[in-house]
Amino acid sequence: MTSLPNVPLTLNTSDNNITFELYDPCLKWATKYDRGVGYFTSSWIRSNAQGLSHFAANGGTARWITSPILDENDLGALSKGLIEPDDIDLVSSLKEEIKLLQTYLEETTRNAIGWLIYDGILEFRFAIPTKNLEGGDFHDKFGIFYNNDEKLSFNGSVNDSEKGERNYESIKVFPTWKGLGAFVEDDIKRFERIWNNKDVNLKVYDLPTAVKEDIFTLRTSERPYEISEELKIKNKWRHQDEAVRRFLSVGNGILEMATGTGKTRTSLSIVNNLYNNGLIKSAVVTVNGSDLLEQWSKEVGERTNLTIYKHFSKYKEISNFLLNPDGSVLLISREFLVEFIDHFNASLLNHSIIICDEVHGFGAPMLVRNLTGKISPFKFRLGLSATPEREYDDDGNNFIKNEIGEKIYEFGLEDAIKRGILCEFNYIPLEFELTEEDRKKIKSLIATHNAKKQAGEYVVDENLYRDIARVKKVSRAKLPIFYSFLQSNKNILDRSIIFVETKEFGEMVQEILIRFEPNYHTYYGEDDRQNLLRFSSGQLNSLITSKRISEGIDIKSVNNIILFSADKAKIQTIQRIGRSLRLDPENPAKQATVVDFIQFNEEAKSDQDRRLWLSKMAKIKREEC
Repeated sequence: MTSLPNVPLTLNTSDNNITFELYDPCLKWATKYDRGVGYFTSSWIRSNAQGLSHFAANGGTARWITSPILDENDLGALSKGLIEPDDIDLVSSLKEEIKLLQTYLEETTRNAIGWLIYDGILEFRFAIPTKNLEGGDFHDKFGIFYNNDEKLSFNGSVNDSEKGERNYESIKVFPTWKGLGAFVEDDIKRFERIWNNKDVNLKVYDLPTAVKEDIFTLRTSERPYEISEELKIKNKWRHQDEAVRRFLSVGNGILEMATGTGKTRTSLSIVNNLYNNGLIKSAVVTVNGSDLLEQWSKEVGERTNLTIYKHFSKYKEISNFLLNPDGSVLLISREFLVEFIDHFNASLLNHSIIICDEVHGFGAPMLVRNLTGKISPFKFRLGLSATPEREYDDDGNNFIKNEIGEKIYEFGLEDAIKRGILCEFNYIPLEFELTEEDRKKIKSLIATHNAKKQAGEYVVDENLYRDIARVKKVSRAKLPIFYSFLQSNKNILDRSIIFVETKEFGEMVQEILIRFEPNYHTYYGEDDRQNLLRFSSGQLNSLITSKRISEGIDIKSVNNIILFSADKAKIQTIQRIGRSLRLDPENPAKQATVVDFIQFNEEAKSDQDRRLWLSKMAKIKREEC
């Protein structure tokens, strides 16, 4: 164990150097540092750079609660005009302050600030007095250093600023090893109360995500310190803690998290937190598809101590859950939720959380008709999805918003690739031209649609667009192009999923596939589930499927995605390419490939938009964690 810091019990700026006699030895010793201070400026970081380097190397993390009224030339000024964290004026003004940082601070200091916040070593929250103290400032000044069982707290008038050490200021120090543990525990309790927004006379805010992204751009060179492997791992997955904290502060809403970034694990952390604190007695998880619900069952069993009841496919355990809801989780398909939700009494609703996985599907017309007003009575409501919004469906989106809540946290595909949670991927667009037969079908669809409209029949243009899109999805023009591509790229079939629109089109693809990769099978329905399991275990090398495997299935060894069928809505594309982007422990150098069929026609806007977006995503590279 590192030797205890030898710090005077009383320091003042006239007789002592606060940096060398308090901060430097404590930062070199500590693995955690909490600070509540009225004013913080980056000059403090400049003065304490050496101590912070040791602190970071120790795997240390620091939490600062500070006033939003801070020096105009550095991070402290980020909270100017603070009302709500997501207030657009706040974000705009804070972004302006980032520009000031780039102008007024020397590059080494800017780089250090950017890395400290990027690594999660330095985390800010802003405190504003309310109620009895409204109109005042957060002006407290205290801190706690931790190393295992030993702790040291201090109280005094010094701000974390350059001027703070030029004023006449004093500090009292309370080390636990000198019999002053009672003072330290009081400071710890006070800090935790403020940090967790539990002080009735304070309102505490996180640093807005949009502003953090700009702070990260201050990193212009390598870290000015070394960090531990433990901190690297914690930093990589810190979005999960951020999402949990955000949900607990609100109580309902949607977490938009990319495939493979731990939506299930995050939601079960929320369940455990609520249950352990007596805020809920039970949880309900609903999603379509037995595969997903079985996956949930496994995760719930591993990550909670709650009893599991299932009501989907062959399982019929809803009665047991309704009779014994306390300390349990119900896993139920959406169709059965519609059937049984009226049996959920007020007591159950008032003591439960409902988790709607793949929440974009929750806005389907049938669910809107049957569940309006029946989800919102749950005390806590959580939606999960990599793509929560339903494109071209205002009714469905409004239903999700009204019943579950708004999007409250986002960690997208780009974030996940940069942080190394998902792998990088290559994008190969294969151009095709519609056949004459395709053009005749489309022409006939348009003529029939217009004739009905002219005859006064009620027709919906979206139905026409859908039918035209379907013609393109099953165009035979793609088949010879696929055959030609495989002749020189047979490796694309290694651990691949091939998405087709229909079983009939899939059979035509099979005629080509069998010449290059006989170890394949299809997966279209429940009766083919064994084929999915064989593919997952590596017994099959390729799988031909349609929509059924688009959502939530976790097979880390998938290398390649082939999109014969892709919707206009980005949501489906994200779900499908996400099957290949999960990291594979057996293949640490994994780089996925997405093959996409693009109509060779600039008027095919949806294809061209998808091409531009996927090309952009394929350029994203992993950044150092």
